[in-house]
Amino acid sequence: MNELTPVVDNYYTIESKGYYIYKGLDKTTNNLVYIGTTVQRPRDRFRWHKANKKDLIFEVIKICTNAEEMLQVEFDLIQKYKPKLNKITKRKQNLNVKLTQEQLDKRRGDTEWCQNCFKRRAKWGNTCGRC
Repeated sequence: MNELTPVVDNYYTIESKGYYIYKGLDKTTNNLVYIGTTVQRPRDRFRWHKANKKDLIFEVIKICTNAEEMLQVEFDLIQKYKPKLNKITKRKQNLNVKLTQEQLDKRRGDTEWCQNCFKRRAKWGNTCGRC
């Protein structure tokens, strides 16, 4: 069985949240153009993609047991297949987790980090909208 073979026939039948890896295929050529992850129900995530102009054929290809496994498998698949719509190809993504007090203290006063939201500035002088 290929690692990109769908594991469920119909993603609308999935009712619970979990750790899912999915692929997006171009509708005209049926080529792989996107690999993504979600902790939502897949149908909710796919609806979001379609609303944001990614009108692809989506299929769930793996269900993982934890977030670390999900992110590692996604990174490995992106490295192997290099889909054209994936932007992060050099490093593994991370989930948006709440910062610990120690991490916040390290960022306080550092100009590399926005002092209102403590997120990294994309370019010098950029603000988060609350700055």
